[in-house]
Amino acid sequence: MNINNGFSLIEIAIVLFIISLLIGHLLTPISTQIDQRRYKQTQKTLEEIKQALLGFASIHGRLPYPASNQETGIQDSSLYKKEGYLPWADLGIARVDAWGNPFRYRAEDEYSEPTLDYQKIFGIVGSGLRVKDKQDYYLTTNSGDSRVAAIILSTGKNGVPEEENGNQNKIFVYDVYVENEFDDILTWLSRNTLVNRLYATGQLPP
Repeated sequence: MNINNGFSLIEIAIVLFIISLLIGHLLTPISTQIDQRRYKQTQKTLEEIKQALLGFASIHGRLPYPASNQETGIQDSSLYKKEGYLPWADLGIARVDAWGNPFRYRAEDEYSEPTLDYQKIFGIVGSGLRVKDKQDYYLTTNSGDSRVAAIILSTGKNGVPEEENGNQNKIFVYDVYVENEFDDILTWLSRNTLVNRLYATGQLPP
């Protein structure tokens, strides 16, 4: 009587299928953990950028202009009142987020002027920088009084600005991460935080 101690092709196929499922389940959490770690690191870097902006304003009496070249990271006065790259070289801060994508940056018009205008800062200055979520609920004031001094944006894992973040206008979207749908990470510098620092350093009258 012949006894076959080997495995049939069907048995081998079943084993390989089970192994592939196990590997898939193991790899997915690792990938998710890496993305979560990068997300948190980028959030931390955004907070460091805000502190660097406050430091720059304390020294120069205004916020920097955006940079036109992401490689050099030097502010470009031609981008006054426009969006551009973060002037990381002038700030002495990280150039890219945790995925290697350059940060975007825009300052509200009146905070980048060579001489800050006290009346403009506390007056109605038209449509200021605004932040809302994907459901169109505003997270900042929706009035003409701009209470957002600057926006700093990471385009996240896919490196592409989502929703209105790519429109080069004054409205930005901040919301929770949704895989393959929304991965931008955004923060903003409030007027009150900036003005408080400028008061403390004597750049604005009390």
